[in-house]
Amino acid sequence: MDKPTPRINSTLREKYVGKTVRISGKIVSLSGNTAVLTSTDNGQVLVHLNGESQWGTDFVEVIGQVEPDFTIREFKTSNLGNEFDLGLANKVVEFGQKCPEIFE
Repeated sequence: MDKPTPRINSTLREKYVGKTVRISGKIVSLSGNTAVLTSTDNGQVLVHLNGESQWGTDFVEVIGQVEPDFTIREFKTSNLGNEFDLGLANKVVEFGQKCPEIFE
């Protein structure tokens, strides 16, 4: 990505409709062209896959656009491994909201 993108959780999606964001979470289900993640705030998020990703671990970070229905349209995904602290990641999201000049 050419510019920084804000990190969000499931609660913040409505604030970023039409914008590119990063969202981390644990894969709940992966089927066809969609996936469901449990985000860092424990909310569930539906992701529309781009068809090129290789989701290979339990935890991922998705870069994508928030759609009007609050789903995420995936641009790119990074595997984060099978051990990842969602609570700590949510603190980064919260800090980014308090200091957006650092992350956006």
